[in-house]
Amino acid sequence: MNYLTQIPMDESIDVRRGQTLLIAGTLGPVWRVNQGVFKLERPSLEGQTLVQLAMPGDLIGVEALCAAPYAFSVTALVSGKAQPQQLGHEAARHTTMAQGFLQQQRQTCDMHQLRTGPISRRLAFLLTVLGKQADGRVIELQRKQLPTLKEMARVVDSTFETVCRELNALVPERHEKPSSIATAWASVSPYAMAA
Repeated sequence: MNYLTQIPMDESIDVRRGQTLLIAGTLGPVWRVNQGVFKLERPSLEGQTLVQLAMPGDLIGVEALCAAPYAFSVTALVSGKAQPQQLGHEAARHTTMAQGFLQQQRQTCDMHQLRTGPISRRLAFLLTVLGKQADGRVIELQRKQLPTLKEMARVVDSTFETVCRELNALVPERHEKPSSIATAWASVSPYAMAA
């Protein structure tokens, strides 16, 4: 795993896909997701169990408001940005706690949509979640920006093969257009070139 080593307060940091931002059991500040999607996992007997996804605007590490260690490890599902929050006065702490509570309800509904129903619908919803921006827009991510097929299969609770097949139906791989020179040569009859 690739971990962050320093926490710059009040400064947004880049977190690469697969990089771990928070480790369960450690102490630190509350963070706000500014860009990207992060997976929240907790240790279990089988390894790490996916609990929630955090999108732009969401808070992570809200346990810090209660002076408790992080309950979940948080890793970037797609490359993103996160910012530690300064919560110096009591009003800021209460506001942040209320925001954290309300987002829990939405995240629970999100996980329900990602885990139930036809796989095509689950995967389409995941693509929407992954493309969500802080301003509410949803952008289309390129295939190379998406999590690995194995990771997406874990999120939607399916097999690698099924996700691969459904993803190809939803987001066909785009091939580079041939150059204009190749197109010109391809349009000429092979017999005309021999004449």
